[in-house]
Amino acid sequence: MATAEQKLLMQMIRKLGLAENEQLVPKSTELQRLLELKSSGGATNLGDYAKATICIDLASALLGLPFDTETALKLSGLRKTAYANAKRTLEKLLDINKIVGIAEICIALGLSQVQREATTLLEAYKRFAGGGSAVEIDFTHPQYATMAVFQACKRQKVKPPKTKLVGYSHLKPAQWTLLEKNWEKFLASAAASELSAKSKQNGKAMEVDAGEEVVAEKRTAGNGLKHGLAADKIEPYVSWKKRMLEKAYRELKVMELKALEQVR
Repeated sequence: MATAEQKLLMQMIRKLGLAENEQLVPKSTELQRLLELKSSGGATNLGDYAKATICIDLASALLGLPFDTETALKLSGLRKTAYANAKRTLEKLLDINKIVGIAEICIALGLSQVQREATTLLEAYKRFAGGGSAVEIDFTHPQYATMAVFQACKRQKVKPPKTKLVGYSHLKPAQWTLLEKNWEKFLASAAASELSAKSKQNGKAMEVDAGEEVVAEKRTAGNGLKHGLAADKIEPYVSWKKRMLEKAYRELKVMELKALEQVR
């Protein structure tokens, strides 16, 4: 049997037009129960309607659902500033920013196939953003995990549910846009570094291969000359000319590769 608190939650959810989402009631109930265990001071001074409304608001954000703030204000009985302050207080009490991570987002949105790449991207981004920054960055904020999932979706050509992900990030649309641009710079920098590393590696491999071919050619030519002299035979001019041109071409390629390596 539903408790009085659950009945109130379901009633508020219907008034907010969110009754179709089956996950919202259990998530809101979970937050409300956790709030009862952790609340103290100012949080306990909130009325039942205000607490229920804000718990639904927070649950909606965690689930990536759209939320009607204007209706929520009317239902809560709070003014806009008081509502915002109460919401921030409850977020801190419930450690909302620590609830959402890559694993939770991927499970909630059915994106388990991008979880591993999202985790790798986030670790790389931490090195990129935190390495040369004098300001300490709080990477536990859900914006970073959310953006990592978003970028992993794009890289794997999976259509990312952007609207829901923005909700998970706890960012305003303008803030999301700025973060996305920062990630684009990071990914471009990472791609350039990776390409440069691969290019250098391939160049060195080509240089080694070309050098080995020249050495082998010299050995072959030397052995051929020895055998020719031993057999008292002279190599035809046409064959000799072709072999020498090929040798000169290979040596020229080696010189070009070395010159390119010095430029890099």
